[in-house]
Amino acid sequence: MPSRILIYTGKGGTGKSVISCATGLRCSELGYKTMVLSADPAHSLSDAFSTNVGSEPVEVSKNLWAMQIDSIAEVKKSYAAIQEYFAKVLSAKGIDEVLAYELASLPAMTNTFALLKLEELEGSDYDVVILDTVPSGEALRYIFLPKIVGRVGRKLLGMLSPLAGAMKLLEPIFGAPTPDKEAIRGQVSLVGRLERLWGILSDVDRSSVRLIANPDTFSFENLMRTLLITNLYGVNVDLAIINKVLPSVVKDGYFKEWISSQEEIERKLERNVYPLPVKRLRLFERELKGMDMLKKCADELFGEEDPASIYYKGSPFEISSSKDRLVIRIRAPFTSKEDLDVERFGDELIVRMKTEMGEVVNVIPLPAMAYLMSLKRAKLSGGRLNVEFERER
Repeated sequence: MPSRILIYTGKGGTGKSVISCATGLRCSELGYKTMVLSADPAHSLSDAFSTNVGSEPVEVSKNLWAMQIDSIAEVKKSYAAIQEYFAKVLSAKGIDEVLAYELASLPAMTNTFALLKLEELEGSDYDVVILDTVPSGEALRYIFLPKIVGRVGRKLLGMLSPLAGAMKLLEPIFGAPTPDKEAIRGQVSLVGRLERLWGILSDVDRSSVRLIANPDTFSFENLMRTLLITNLYGVNVDLAIINKVLPSVVKDGYFKEWISSQEEIERKLERNVYPLPVKRLRLFERELKGMDMLKKCADELFGEEDPASIYYKGSPFEISSSKDRLVIRIRAPFTSKEDLDVERFGDELIVRMKTEMGEVVNVIPLPAMAYLMSLKRAKLSGGRLNVEFERER
């Protein structure tokens, strides 16, 4: 069973595949038996390691294995029978068969089943497993299925399996196909696997998400949204990485505005994710391909550190809720209420703080529950800003 699971995520093009590979290489050099998995459809592992990486584990270096997850194959293995049943139900209602199969597919389904590969590796002898994945917020949503179904629901699904044959007699009454044994067993198996996966990801002593962004506005916003989602689902984020930063040796005036803009986004990101640690990685003079360049990347990113260590436990903000109330608690150390201003703008919360360096603005994406609520009050207590929302009556 892996003692450490690292999930790298970020907007497309931020460099998460290369950083995943560099992390894996450094872990293997430290003696950990390491597996690097990728759910990236671009098959970037082969490019980064400069060797062919397919859907079966391949040893790319001492103590280091890599595998490209075939998301379509994973979906077929775990969801085909369930999808077949739902497509039949939709077809029976007059929906075109091709469209029925599309509608029977879960949003972000391939991402969800890529995460299930972590559950499969629970029985392996790897010390560290690193997953290079697309933004995982949507995928995390379906891991909550076991909590929604509950123990009673899982027992009911199991009890339905022997009755599948008899249920066929009810099809004329329902006007739609009833699930066969294979579909019911598929649902029971899937719920069980998702439950085990949730146990893995929610274990803060084993699993961490690491967020990667480039020093641009779009990457920054994506990082903040992913940080909110992982926080909502109770998955620990232990590190943020700003990648492709123009180095100080670049003096060409053409890049003056770029450098100024990047520096401002770096400062903004550090303020917004505090106290989450933030690392920087420069834009290298050439592509990070092959073991030599990956080693340079690992040296610059981690130095003498062990990348398998837990850099941080906690969250920059906490969210609690009841039926008609939502409270967001934000760290605001060394601040007085006279220096704070809170405003809601659409689906974002804007927190302005006056500091010795000028005004600091924190933009926090709001969870969907807040869309039906109004901002009622904000109170500073014990170094935390408590922002309360209430449902309109």
